[in-house]
Amino acid sequence: MKSTADRLKQIMSERGLKQVDILNMSEPFQKSLDISMGKSTLSQYVSGKQSPDQPRLYLLAKTLDVSEPWLMGFDVERSRRLEDTLKLSDANSTKLIEIYNQLDLNRKNNVYNYAMTQLDKQKNAYSSSVGENRHIVYLYGAVSAGTGEYIPQDDDKPEKVIVEGVVPDHDFAVRVNGDSMEPLFADQQIIYVNKADKSEVRNHQFVIAELNGEFFIKKLQINDGGIKLISLNKKYSDIQIHDYDDFIIRGIVII
Repeated sequence: MKSTADRLKQIMSERGLKQVDILNMSEPFQKSLDISMGKSTLSQYVSGKQSPDQPRLYLLAKTLDVSEPWLMGFDVERSRRLEDTLKLSDANSTKLIEIYNQLDLNRKNNVYNYAMTQLDKQKNAYSSSVGENRHIVYLYGAVSAGTGEYIPQDDDKPEKVIVEGVVPDHDFAVRVNGDSMEPLFADQQIIYVNKADKSEVRNHQFVIAELNGEFFIKKLQINDGGIKLISLNKKYSDIQIHDYDDFIIRGIVII
């Protein structure tokens, strides 16, 4: 699966844009949405050292006229969907409520049912039910629990699999390759991940981390001695993060 940095570089290459051009293009949206983004912040996003939070992801998507899931790196349509384009400002939200209150009961029910249908579709964008307790899940490669390798699918196309049991809301799913996180995460187990960066994670969370170009699933430990990536299987040594390392948090594993 591609990253937001990959998508930004792709757009800049295709459109002949520089970072300053994106900043200039974003200024009207920064004002209308009341979302700020400076030169250093955008530079972090383009370099991949940091991922944009939800408000700035929306700001960039609006600025570049692309969908947020595509900008996040998912293999989906690039163009903005109608509901993305028509995201409501506070003023529009108030107007919507005023219109809703003018409707009769039947039409209010229609609005409610439509909204719930859209919410369900949003929640299940990357998984869907195919029967009682069985779901389609899209896997975006395998992440190693041991050596730090990352094994993407060909051309970043997701693998469609059917799984049984509860599938939580998630941003992407991957398969574990290796036994360094046993007994909690088994070799070949499917895990579900929410995208996050270093500013969003907490001590002792299980994360997908990129270290010097290699990907790991590990337990994050933060203390006065710095940052470590911890293996649950004691056959494997912990990994100390140094100042000179290129270290990026890609997501938080859903337990």
